[in-house]
Amino acid sequence: MFDFITNILNIDKSRIKSFHVATVNGITNIFITLNPDYPECPYCHGSSRIHGYSKPKQINHPVLTARKSIIVYTATRYRCKDCQKTFLEDNPFTFSTFKNSYFAMDQIMKDLRNIRMSYLDIARKNNVSVSTVQRYMDSFLVIPRQTLPVNLGIDEIHTRLAHYGNSKYFCILTDNENRTLMEILPSRAKLELSRYLEKTDKKERDRVRYVTMDMWLPYKQVIQRYLVNAQIAVDPFHVISHLMDGLFRLRIHLQNQMEYGSDAYYLLKTWKDLLEKQVDLDNKAVFNKRFQRYINKRGLLEMILNINENLSLAYHLKERYMDFNKNATSSNCEKWFDTLYNAFVEADIPEYREFTVLLYNWREEILHSFARPFQNRKQSNAFTENINGQIRTYLAVSNGVINFIRFRKRMLYCLNYRIFYSITQFLSSDKYDRKKK
Repeated sequence: MFDFITNILNIDKSRIKSFHVATVNGITNIFITLNPDYPECPYCHGSSRIHGYSKPKQINHPVLTARKSIIVYTATRYRCKDCQKTFLEDNPFTFSTFKNSYFAMDQIMKDLRNIRMSYLDIARKNNVSVSTVQRYMDSFLVIPRQTLPVNLGIDEIHTRLAHYGNSKYFCILTDNENRTLMEILPSRAKLELSRYLEKTDKKERDRVRYVTMDMWLPYKQVIQRYLVNAQIAVDPFHVISHLMDGLFRLRIHLQNQMEYGSDAYYLLKTWKDLLEKQVDLDNKAVFNKRFQRYINKRGLLEMILNINENLSLAYHLKERYMDFNKNATSSNCEKWFDTLYNAFVEADIPEYREFTVLLYNWREEILHSFARPFQNRKQSNAFTENINGQIRTYLAVSNGVINFIRFRKRMLYCLNYRIFYSITQFLSSDKYDRKKK
């Protein structure tokens, strides 16, 4: 029992003069007094003698998971033999003016690493207030400026819950090589990103060799101006999304032309995934009640493609591009891409015209995505999209963001393993008053 108590208090048992444990109203109270060590006087460095004891101090110490626990610490008071001034022994459990133990503060900072925990969750777990959790984060976390990486990822995240100015988007910057979140800007506006890069030393900007992004034109313009040595690569996922949007519009256009309840309407409505998703077409034939025969998915797809010539052409163009995206390499992608582009131009499918223009305008950036400069990974925004997903999780569990400074600080702390905390007795606050609407 004695060893268990000293372990949860993180103190050597030789220092303990007396202790006992009592549970009152569901709260575990650990009463403790330490052996005197007769420290030197902090005023004149003279010798000291015992001058009684202080009033017992209650210190929150959430070491037990099932119930609240506190340390009731009675400190020894000393009097200097020379200057006659009195002083208390050093408190081994917390800073002199704090009501939470070192363990509690450390546990709160560790919980703040968990992106799925809101401030309220952390406060309840550690028996403190939400404002205390926020104050500790404000004080113990100092985010150093992050150096621009060699391989930079840029994306944005849209949320109605990000109440910061008039912006509907945050700009997310990531380190694709070290797989960490690098920075969050309060807006994806061209001016905001330009201002950020403008403040960065030119030598540091020149170190950036690769940038992955979606097809947001202001990003491209800013990168070309400030990161002159960077090779821009468009995320393949966004390119394919535009392609699939075109096929979706064509299917809906044809479906709306078909008689409701007809075989063609049934096929376009019910079996749309055969067009728009990667499925196993050579499955075992299953009895279809509508057609009163056994048929597999490949047979159904052939029936769909026979509905319209443009639909058949659009589907096969989609399949060709998917094959190109999956199997092309940096050495053969250019010729392969040009052949595909000419096929889209020649087909001149109205629903694909926007995508064809996209291929023309972003040709170079699409080809750059086939480079594999790090760990044989194709250039993409996959990691940045993963970061966005984790940020959305936090926005969901926290029910919105009011303070952007705290939001940025916590996200960098959660999603960048190179950022650490330091517990100090000097507290500060990043709180600000919201403007009245």
